[in-house]
Amino acid sequence: CAVCLGRHWHLVIKCRAVRTWDNKHDTFAERVHKALFARDRQCICARWQREEGFSDCHNVRHICSGCRLSSHGAQRCS
Repeated sequence: CAVCLGRHWHLVIKCRAVRTWDNKHDTFAERVHKALFARDRQCICARWQREEGFSDCHNVRHICSGCRLSSHGAQRCS
């Protein structure tokens, strides 16, 4: 899940978690009308969060929804 970083079954498109799945950190991202945003309202590319990533011309939106780094998406965040 790009919001809580969990790999457990839940409706990830509707995840409203404010803490990560392990309750160790506040979440960095949130879903707003199914779109993915940082808590500061910066739009984040949801496809970039997949393990295989995504290449498109909007690189500014390619940040990890877990830690903000641009080197990987949520599925590769440690």
